[in-house]
Amino acid sequence: MNKIKQIKLKNFKFFYGEVSIDLERSNALIFGENGSGKSSLYWALYTFLQSVLKTDNAKIQKYFVHNHPENLRNRFADDAHESYIKLVFEDDHKSTTDKQISNTTVNTKTGTLIKQAIQGSELINYKLLSKIHDFKNPDEINLFPILDKDILPFINFREILVRHDGAVTTANAQEWWDYIKNGMQPRGKMHEQPYKTFIHAVNKFNEELQFYFESIVESINEYLKKFKQPFTISFDIRACSYDAFMEGSSTKRNHITIAPQIFVHVNFNHSSIPADKQKITRPHTFLNEAKLTAIALSIRFAMLDQKLSGVVAGDTPKFLILDDVLISLDMSNREIVLDIILKEFIDYQLIILTHDRNFFELLRHRIKRFGQENWKYIEMYECEKDGIPQPLIFESESYIGQAEWYLKNGKFEIAGNLLRKEAENFVKQFLPDNFKLGEYGQLKPLAIMLSEAIRYSKQNNLNTKLFEDLNGHTKFLLNYSSHDSFDVPLFRAEIDNCLKTLKKLREIKNEQFLKKGEQVEFELSDGADTYKFEIILEDDFRLLQEPGKDSVISKGMVNYWVTKNTDPKGELQHKQELLKKMYEHCYASSDKTKNADFWEEIILSETGEQLKNHRKF
Repeated sequence: MNKIKQIKLKNFKFFYGEVSIDLERSNALIFGENGSGKSSLYWALYTFLQSVLKTDNAKIQKYFVHNHPENLRNRFADDAHESYIKLVFEDDHKSTTDKQISNTTVNTKTGTLIKQAIQGSELINYKLLSKIHDFKNPDEINLFPILDKDILPFINFREILVRHDGAVTTANAQEWWDYIKNGMQPRGKMHEQPYKTFIHAVNKFNEELQFYFESIVESINEYLKKFKQPFTISFDIRACSYDAFMEGSSTKRNHITIAPQIFVHVNFNHSSIPADKQKITRPHTFLNEAKLTAIALSIRFAMLDQKLSGVVAGDTPKFLILDDVLISLDMSNREIVLDIILKEFIDYQLIILTHDRNFFELLRHRIKRFGQENWKYIEMYECEKDGIPQPLIFESESYIGQAEWYLKNGKFEIAGNLLRKEAENFVKQFLPDNFKLGEYGQLKPLAIMLSEAIRYSKQNNLNTKLFEDLNGHTKFLLNYSSHDSFDVPLFRAEIDNCLKTLKKLREIKNEQFLKKGEQVEFELSDGADTYKFEIILEDDFRLLQEPGKDSVISKGMVNYWVTKNTDPKGELQHKQELLKKMYEHCYASSDKTKNADFWEEIILSETGEQLKNHRKF
């Protein structure tokens, strides 16, 4: 199943320049203070997914064209600079697919990926959810105005619209409604086919709308039961009309489309409530916000279930994206809703955004209580760079992200201490045990580990400058005893330099590649004889990659035998070596009939897999 690996936004709404948010196929809980770009992120995802429903690319590209009145470009971006929303998807086999919408590119409609995603996804934000509260006391709750533009685009009817003008047809509810809501322009003659075709479209729209809501009401009430609500709901649907008789006349027609109405009624089934009072036609005058929110969420979740009912769910990408949907609920009701989301939507990639710090911490605690590990916790704040406001984004449990935030807010001492923790965390992850552990298995002091990192990087042909720079910071910034006599500008500059160094070091990829005890092998010939090299690894070997360079395998101890033709194995030999260097040394003495690239010729003995197919980057 495809999931979102990375979100890339460039000059879109609050996002200035290119900003990448790495999800790595995980769920995401995102805290964003007001003005940090949190809502811009939600609308980016909404705009991206909705693009697949628009038949005209110009309706998508307008958001990225600097002189279009409806553009959503960042106001600080130069008119000539590109603006886009790009999502990188990755499937279970690590295969990636890029999809983008911009003023020049719209490839979301190519293939089936995004078409499937829109079928398996739901986006809900607090503004849309709260609309169910916004009806006056004398009025009934009419869902249809809420559906128009916000929800109808994500609903497909069973049948294809047949238009009187012969234009491209669609099953999408929003496009169907957009076609009929303005009536015929100009109005046709009633006895002619175009008029009859238009009236037929109106009638079929009513039938499809009625069928749709009848098909989801049972699911809505099931969700209400899970939300522990003591009532069910029903719908009273009034059909839309076109060119109906004017009130009080049997001859004059109005020549307009009157929108349908979808009234929500609540039904209590309680012994202490008289039968004639169990039905409430104006729920907003009786129910509190928590119960109204439960109704709104139940409707949206049921709509999502309905979208998936006709889809082969196996490979369909499924996303549930929620923006501050629970801010009106008290703590007990929040917990109920959160438990349902975490239990019912385990097959979805969840992206939950909030500006409420308490809610962020509550949900993080709830997630960990459920034992779910596939989550990223991300924080967003407003910051200024070169006088331009833009988001500062970091993983919540990242020392470097927190240090950057404290630096921005002038808390230099706290930022320095966090950078020390980040430096310790980095070298612990970067170094193998034989470099970072002492004689009795204890972790070496930070200063010694940094020196060991320089030695390790030299040993593996990595650029040592960044490690040397970080080591230099220990003499001032990362040394607690040095903080008594610094001046603030110097300390701030030192923090900033250390921060930049650690960010660059974090760009070095470093993953376990081959485990101690595994065996690899290769064969070479000198023209007369064939030599087989069988190598047992006596260390864990890592895969390392600096930005813009090829990946390398770390150096380690190996035991190996060399067998000539069918002779018995030779004497066991030992070597501390790079596999690449070992192969190339042997290859230099061969007849060159094999590939010079060690990635092609060294294989895993157990499976026969080439090293090149075993590496991740």
